[in-house]
Amino acid sequence: MNVGAVAGILKRYPSLPLIAYVTLHAPQFNAVAQLARLGLKEVVLHHFDDAPEGFRERIERVEGNALTHDLIEVLRDRLGQLPRQLSVAVENLFDQPHRYTSALDLGMEAGIAIVSVYRNLDSAELGSPKRLLIAAKVLRGFSYLRDPGYSVLDVSIKLGYKTARIFSQHWVGIFGVTPARIRTRLSDEAAIESVLRWLGAGDDDSSLADDLGHVPGHNAPRPRRRRKAEPS
Repeated sequence: MNVGAVAGILKRYPSLPLIAYVTLHAPQFNAVAQLARLGLKEVVLHHFDDAPEGFRERIERVEGNALTHDLIEVLRDRLGQLPRQLSVAVENLFDQPHRYTSALDLGMEAGIAIVSVYRNLDSAELGSPKRLLIAAKVLRGFSYLRDPGYSVLDVSIKLGYKTARIFSQHWVGIFGVTPARIRTRLSDEAAIESVLRWLGAGDDDSSLADDLGHVPGHNAPRPRRRRKAEPS
């Protein structure tokens, strides 16, 4: 095991899910002990606790995002008011926000018409599909930006934004200040409270820039004027 390389990753990207898969030998244990002091939390022993099913469960647990889990638990009662397939789609949205590029993706995954998605989310006081999409991306971005190795541009690209400017605009809309100013000053609990407050604000969504990098309607091509026919 290259302890120096793994230590560098842990220092720059502490939120990355890492599992040490090691043999039962003293050098490996010494390396794990060093890395544990830097934040390594998951260790699997070769031929001892690496049965396929258990190993798979361990990987799935490590890949989970604690902020996402906490937010979903807070929303659990409201999610229970949704049709089952839509509730699952919303949880998937927060689990993997980079997979979604528009509100329509939520309806497609749930197999529900977008009009019904809006109606059901509004009834459950979960805002609109666009707000859920932005909230999921910004919350995951908050998690990423706690790592010193990520820049705002890095995170915006990871989350599928066309420009870092739009990501920052969404961030300011939820947290009130720019990513650079807040990345080390806000607790997880305060971040979740800000997201919940923003979701329930009920403001007009028409001014929200989408994650493709434009405000709806602002970049639409203008109709070309027809020239009047000249008299013959």
